Amino acid sequence: MVDLIMEESLAVGDAYPSEARLCERFAASRTAVRRVLARMEGNGLLGTVHGKGRTVRALPGSSAHP
Repeated sequence: MVDLIMEESLAVGDAYPSEARLCERFAASRTAVRRVLARMEGNGLLGTVHGKGRTVRALPGSSAHP
């Protein structure tokens, strides 16, 4: 799911796909998707705005995230 940022040419500040869309795209359970999203948030790649969803905070491989 990290590669999705580059595959879809997402930039910092762009909306990240919803959990439902990710479950469908990867044929994965919501629990599995949430686990990966939590890891991506912990690594500083994504941020969550309650009521608005997740946004890209940093690009993979950039020095902008820890």
